[in-house]
Amino acid sequence: MNRTLLLAMSGLALTAATTGAHAVSLNANASPHGGGAEASQSLAPGFTGSLGYFYSDDNDGDTNAYHAQLMFSPYLPGLDVGIGGRYQYLDSDYGDGGGAGITGHVFAPTPIPRVSVGGYGYYQPDGLSHGDVNESYEYGVQARANLVANTYGYVGYRSIHSDFDGHGDKTISSSPVIGVSVGF
Repeated sequence: MNRTLLLAMSGLALTAATTGAHAVSLNANASPHGGGAEASQSLAPGFTGSLGYFYSDDNDGDTNAYHAQLMFSPYLPGLDVGIGGRYQYLDSDYGDGGGAGITGHVFAPTPIPRVSVGGYGYYQPDGLSHGDVNESYEYGVQARANLVANTYGYVGYRSIHSDFDGHGDKTISSSPVIGVSVGF
């Protein structure tokens, strides 16, 4: 698994270096039973690649989740919308495996200046999975505030579920979350 993650990170770094893109952001978050980090790189106008890690010890099981995704965000005045694909790998007490799925988000401004609200989701069907993971999905809602240029803080709720061989549907994490994203 570490070899796969290293290859994915190397590919994203090489792509970023050859595109001449400079929009990089780092995101860190925490919840009562876990936390995560993600690095994103603008690859071309409207396209962003990212690598992420998440850890949870919620519901009597430890899980490490790794993902790589490619998002397309069309220009829509006033809205932050994105859709794309994600590969996710889970190393869990319930089993190991992963798969490819679809991901997306929508955020809209509020009447409060510099504050937006929205949600995101991810779905990986059984037909695109391998290992002990049959199906996975994640969803969340957030309120985020633009603190300074290219930096925002957020609070919200996140729920992550996976169906494992021999264990059935397990809740990986279901809790409030707080985080910050810094862009360069």
